[in-house]
Amino acid sequence: MKPFVLWDHLIVGAIVVLATLEWRLEYPRFKRALAAGVRHARVRMHLTEVVALWALTAALAALWLAERRPWSALLLGSSTPLRLAIGWGLALAYIALALGQRRSLLARPKRLMALAPSLGGAMPMIPTAPGERVSFAVLAVSAGICEELLFRGFANWYGTQWAGPIFGFVLSGLLFGYIHLYFDPKSVVRSGLAGVLFYVFAMAAGSLWPAMVAHAAIDLISGDLGYYMTRQQKGDAEASPSAA
Repeated sequence: MKPFVLWDHLIVGAIVVLATLEWRLEYPRFKRALAAGVRHARVRMHLTEVVALWALTAALAALWLAERRPWSALLLGSSTPLRLAIGWGLALAYIALALGQRRSLLARPKRLMALAPSLGGAMPMIPTAPGERVSFAVLAVSAGICEELLFRGFANWYGTQWAGPIFGFVLSGLLFGYIHLYFDPKSVVRSGLAGVLFYVFAMAAGSLWPAMVAHAAIDLISGDLGYYMTRQQKGDAEASPSAA
């Protein structure tokens, strides 16, 4: 494979710059808009994220085509049936566990309400209305596809080219954590741990597809639980004496 070209470094730089702008400017602006009651603020934020993710992904795909690089370098090539079976088995088991937890939480409203602290700084992104659920779903699927390609695919490749697979793993994890810093510092740790799982799914399968599906599914489940939690909060507030 050819050595790095300028666009490799520019894509890494763009990831860092966009994440920094979101942390310092865009997310605080979004939270102020929510506090001010601006209509569709949450939908606009979801779609802003979608556009940024797909723009970076399109730039990466254009680079790969222009340089005639093998898609296998991004874990988008073929793999062995055994590795695919292992990777898909791990990813589907993780999704099944998350769905089981969802069912348990929805059946116990008090436990569902206790979920709020774990969402932390991501809480403002949680959908609270049917239209917001649609835009959040688009964001969740986009994140599953684009973030896995950008981090478990490209960032891992980029770091591996520099200093071997361990550095590739570390760099992909650091960048993945950094893009979630705009939520809060705890989200960096949670995202980093999730990234390790997605990395395991991808490496076990020799393919990004199990990690993409697991990533999208977990984001969808989190948004779904958050939606029902906010509906429960609203119902409790309306039913309380102070709301009468």
